[in-house]
Amino acid sequence: MADADTGQVAEWRHAYTVLGVPPDASALAIKQAYRRLVKRWHPDLYESGTSAHAEALELTRRINQAYACITRAPLRYYREPSPPPSSEPPAAPRSTRPYDTSGYGTPLPSNADKIEYSVRFVSGCVAGIFLCLDAAAVFFDAEFFDSRWKQLTLLFSVVTLLCGWGAARYGDKFWHAVFRRWWF
Repeated sequence: MADADTGQVAEWRHAYTVLGVPPDASALAIKQAYRRLVKRWHPDLYESGTSAHAEALELTRRINQAYACITRAPLRYYREPSPPPSSEPPAAPRSTRPYDTSGYGTPLPSNADKIEYSVRFVSGCVAGIFLCLDAAAVFFDAEFFDSRWKQLTLLFSVVTLLCGWGAARYGDKFWHAVFRRWWF
């Protein structure tokens, strides 16, 4: 059984290499890399019967196989099985990845991506609320806020939802952009 697991992991690693994504890439990053490569190597872009067309057909087949193999980002949550204890201490400490709580060598279920995006969205909405409150405290006086509270509430709601959507869609890139502009 261990040989089958290592064969599967080797197949996953090869698929990650074909798509050009790191092993800890999310399902969204894998999908974006897949779409970029298919768009680049689509056989319809090349004249039929040429060597470039044949190469594009082969590359598109490999890209599709790799994507089918790792659609749900299996290596992101995979932990290598620990070696049996030996009398010698290890040469260097291994970093353990805390993602997988179900056991060694097993990926998390496919709902992990939905949960991850939900957590990102909710966190983004909460951060959007705080950004709106900060903006309200800095830019608006009491009379202005009292006269236009309906419009400002709608604006703050839209900003909150946009923060949630941006956090779920773009992840760390979104937060780097927001905080870079907010602090500077």
